[in-house]
Amino acid sequence: MIITKLLGLSTVFTKSKKAKLAILGIEMVILGVALYNQKQEKKNKRLNS
Repeated sequence: MIITKLLGLSTVFTKSKKAKLAILGIEMVILGVALYNQKQEKKNKRLNS
């Protein structure tokens, strides 16, 4: 979550729309990976219980 907050703050300092879209894309990928990992951990906990 710290990474996405830092990337969010970096959009304040950039005026290029392309750069903002690239940063938003990076944020979405990071969040997607985090959600996938969280789902896998929950699945593994259920299987091991």
